[in-house]
Amino acid sequence: MTTRRIFFVGDRAEVRTQLESVLGVSCTPGLPDHATRHDYVFLQVAGFPPELPGGNAFTACRHLKVQGTPQVFLLVEEGDAITPEIARFCLADGALEVGATGLVASYESVRERLLPRRRAAPVDALLAKLETEIGSDDGRRASALQRMLERASEPNLLDRLVDPETGLFDGPYTSFKLDEEFKRAMRFHQPLSVVLLDVGVDLTEHFAGDSTGAARQRFLAEVASVFLNECRDIDVIGRFTEETFLILMPGTGQSGAAVVVRRMLAGLESRGVFAEVPGRPAAGVATMPAPGIHDRRAFLARAEACLRVARDEVGCGGFCADSE
Repeated sequence: MTTRRIFFVGDRAEVRTQLESVLGVSCTPGLPDHATRHDYVFLQVAGFPPELPGGNAFTACRHLKVQGTPQVFLLVEEGDAITPEIARFCLADGALEVGATGLVASYESVRERLLPRRRAAPVDALLAKLETEIGSDDGRRASALQRMLERASEPNLLDRLVDPETGLFDGPYTSFKLDEEFKRAMRFHQPLSVVLLDVGVDLTEHFAGDSTGAARQRFLAEVASVFLNECRDIDVIGRFTEETFLILMPGTGQSGAAVVVRRMLAGLESRGVFAEVPGRPAAGVATMPAPGIHDRRAFLARAEACLRVARDEVGCGGFCADSE
């Protein structure tokens, strides 16, 4: 059985008595000669006891952590909000507030904080157990993790998220990413731009006579390659509807998104994508944070409104952003 030792440095006798009551072990004055991970060391910050290495609790804490792995707690004055933050940088395991009559927190909360919880099984042991169970499972009692691993190894897992004609993400997954990126941008107060780009071609009507689908495939592949060439790895590009593509640009404001989208439109023209397929591409851009955008539906509706303007207004050059 492991022996728990408690060491106390300070002049607050009532605090020492309270700690002995909480932990059920008598306190030894001073510092341990050879600290172990089972030891508790309580250092009083106020007064700078001269017996501490460096003459203060912070230096002593670092000294103890280098020497071994004891649990070190600093005793700070009630209401002191700065010292506990400094304690973290000195590798202390925590700080306990001390008032006029001793520990500020209740015995129950101090006990819960100090006494070790039941130790978890080592990771290697858990992995070995998992491998044994998976290897011996006949399929009738397969765990959720095993089923997940089996599905992850299936070659068509990624195919379920990809549009087969373009190799870009499909509409449902793009909608999921829109919701995810919107929440992330709201939480961390970062800009996010969403682009809706319509290729301006009725694919069903124009390629109605394409019996093999090769011409339609070439057209969509060229469109997708332009998008991929202009976007970053962190951008999300998806085929939102039959002729409309949605592009998410995390961390990108309106001006940055406008530059990228204009390059896309120019790229579609310069690569001759519409040389044999008559079309007039148009793009709408919405950027958050912005007044009136409080959820992803409003965000997407703003981009759709910009797309309608870009598509219908001849003088805008096929582009409209929500601030224009």
